[in-house]
Amino acid sequence: MTINFEDDLIKRLQNPEFQQEWLRRTILEYIEDGDCVEFFRALEQVIKARTTVSEFAKKVGINRVQLIDILHGRTKTPSLITIGKILSGLGYLIDIKSA
Repeated sequence: MTINFEDDLIKRLQNPEFQQEWLRRTILEYIEDGDCVEFFRALEQVIKARTTVSEFAKKVGINRVQLIDILHGRTKTPSLITIGKILSGLGYLIDIKSA
């Protein structure tokens, strides 16, 4: 039996600690290289591990099409407020620490 990477990842993302580390790593890569694609893909994967994109969009008060555009990289620079809503909806906060 072959295990699909995406299916395996969604299964591992059921673990809250793995979810947090997955998002932490991808946001750090985004900050380092400026390429948001992997970070937004990670957000989508975590959302899908918990619920549907449509249900999540309702929960956080973001239009479903707008959320999909963000997650698929069609919105080049979503506002910090929007990113904060998404992270907050997942139970995370943006934190600032000394380097």
